[in-house]
Amino acid sequence: MAELPKHPLLEQAESQCAQRLSYAKENHARIELTPDGKSFYVLWLPEGVSPANPPPMIVTIHGHGSWAFDEFYLWHRAAKERGYGILAIQWWLGQGEKFQDYLTPHEIYRIIDQVLTREQIKPMTVLFHGFSRGSANSYAVAAFDRNTGKDYFALIVANAGKPERDFPPVRDIEDGRFGQTPLQGTHWVTFAGGRDPYPEKTGIYGMRQAAEWIRKYGGIVDRAIEDENAGHGGFHQNPDNMRSALEVFDKRLAEK
Repeated sequence: MAELPKHPLLEQAESQCAQRLSYAKENHARIELTPDGKSFYVLWLPEGVSPANPPPMIVTIHGHGSWAFDEFYLWHRAAKERGYGILAIQWWLGQGEKFQDYLTPHEIYRIIDQVLTREQIKPMTVLFHGFSRGSANSYAVAAFDRNTGKDYFALIVANAGKPERDFPPVRDIEDGRFGQTPLQGTHWVTFAGGRDPYPEKTGIYGMRQAAEWIRKYGGIVDRAIEDENAGHGGFHQNPDNMRSALEVFDKRLAEK
């Protein structure tokens, strides 16, 4: 297995997330530093792909205080079954819980664009997923995808995190800095668990508000998954929830 790049965040991950880091290495994922040197990402491509035949991709950002290796582990089996690649970005910088302790949506999208451009991934062939705090930031990342005209995202999965006005990028959307309908034409799946401890923020009530917010700014909610028996991490814990979202993605790819 290839040696890890040298970076303090990866050293921290080796001590805090060793099992899932090992899983990524054993499954031949590439662990590379971001171009700005702030962080790293995990990139996995199925066998047999080439620049002439790039795969659809699952691009994912984790929740608060977590690791890209967690997202890779949770998505890998489903991606492998379908021939999809994975790009999991480490957007938490290892310490703290202020928004300054994370990459901004603009920085996240810049990494996505750089990696997908290099791998020659085609427009409208990406499922973009954010969990919890990642979901709360997914709305701004989606706005960047539309605003740049790159249009990588065929589907965005907002998993247990509504848009919060205390996040500056969400304020930017609401203040019109991306135009009046910055999510125009974007397609979404929302997820919420009935046993989420914060029902008005990350649970069913909060994600119903998120769906209304998406529609207000021009987006289309193809499916709202509500799992009454699930907690905060229930999207990945119940395979039916993942399958439901991936069904929508498959349909979007077929429409393309």
